[in-house]
Amino acid sequence: MSDRILRPIRFGEFLVEKHVLNDGQLLDALAEHWATGRRLGETISARGYLEREEVERYAREYESLHVVYV
Repeated sequence: MSDRILRPIRFGEFLVEKHVLNDGQLLDALAEHWATGRRLGETISARGYLEREEVERYAREYESLHVVYV
């Protein structure tokens, strides 16, 4: 039996796993997000890492993820 634990993935981690952001870009966007309270997706597009439409498309994909319990 495996000891692996499933945990929710955060939106920023999702974008890194999709290879549309790198770790440095995510950390930069998170720093601004924490400092300003601005939504992460807004920060990502304001920084020029992704277009707003791309962020929205990935957000819809992220929101449609399902957890499978085994």
